[in-house]
Amino acid sequence: MTTAPTTPGPGAPLSGAERSPAPDVARGTALLGIALANSVSHISARELGPSFRPVDGSSADRAVDVAVGLLVDNRAFPLFTLLLAYGLAVTARRQGERGAPWPRTRSLLLRRTLWLGAFGLVHLVLLFENDILLVYGLLGLAVVLLLRVRERTLVLVGSLALLPYLAYNGVDGMPGALSGPPVPLDLDTHTSTGALAARALVAASYVVTAPLVALVFLSPAVLGLLLARRGVLEHPAEHLPLLRRLALGGLALSVPGAVPLVLASVQVLPVGVAGGYALGIVHAGTGLAGGLAFAALVAWLVGAREQRAGREGGRAGGRWVPAGAWRVAAAVGQRSLTCYLLQSIVMVPLLAPWGAGWGVGAGTAFVAAVGVGTYASSALVAVLLERAGRSGPAEVLLRRWVYGRPAPAVPAPVAPAPPA
Repeated sequence: MTTAPTTPGPGAPLSGAERSPAPDVARGTALLGIALANSVSHISARELGPSFRPVDGSSADRAVDVAVGLLVDNRAFPLFTLLLAYGLAVTARRQGERGAPWPRTRSLLLRRTLWLGAFGLVHLVLLFENDILLVYGLLGLAVVLLLRVRERTLVLVGSLALLPYLAYNGVDGMPGALSGPPVPLDLDTHTSTGALAARALVAASYVVTAPLVALVFLSPAVLGLLLARRGVLEHPAEHLPLLRRLALGGLALSVPGAVPLVLASVQVLPVGVAGGYALGIVHAGTGLAGGLAFAALVAWLVGAREQRAGREGGRAGGRWVPAGAWRVAAAVGQRSLTCYLLQSIVMVPLLAPWGAGWGVGAGTAFVAAVGVGTYASSALVAVLLERAGRSGPAEVLLRRWVYGRPAPAVPAPVAPAPPA
């Protein structure tokens, strides 16, 4: 007896076969950038200049400052935000293709973003005051509202949100700017109890400020929605000329635009508060182009490989199957929530004053090395889970809360056999 093929119901998450490699590879690589970008927030007991870099860094510190300032700062987070919005748009489209009505799809997406914000709130209180998941949960609510608007409206919203985005991120260029949310001066954050109390107060303040911060990130989210409407990252082989232009044009804006603030952060270009703020705005604005360029670059390379696989009659019907470092990045990207949380689970106790205290008086080269090592450990976990055919534990929990327990697959109709 032949078993009929099955198709997932409209409430089921995307299967592995439905996933395109490009978004996963980009997301997995972006997490390395996030580890590097977050690493400097764990430095304490040092005088900090622009971009939160110590003013008296060593030669190794300066080399790391240049590399991270040119390629990572204000580039990794816009990329991750773009991919968040892209993923929500793809989920909405796939649910519609499976026959789910829009109200059901909207409810599913709202549950997903609210639970993501809940993850962020717990993460913020227990470990990391610079958590981004709470903001992403609130940003997701705005993204859901924008999924079905006209493209002209989408562009207008993204353009208007660009001003608060630049104003918010311009602070990065100010000498002596705070490297995290302010906490009361009478709390001793060098103890685990004092640090926990400080993070709880930060979490309480985020109830008010996070919606404003979510508004700040609308511009990169709109870029993700525009890409998703064309399926650019899902079918990169069909968009190679566009991807090439976005990658090369974005990098041509991003790298030169980062240079002034990088020079200030390594104390080559002296700046005051106003000058540093202006450089921070330029750095953030060109960083949007950099985040878009990196997503396009990954998709361009994946698309070229898929195109070659199609010409050569490769596996998966012409779809390129990631291998080597690509497969590692894709495994991390498919488990991005787990790997993001693992970064804090590893880095914070090692670097925080209330933990091992490695970040007290540390330089950027050292904390960057810890960040890279942390990413490598999370990548190892992701690869082991991939080989076992398992999702990350955070993804499993999120899907359980969003979709509920898996329902039996719905049998697909089987065509009658031709007469003998």
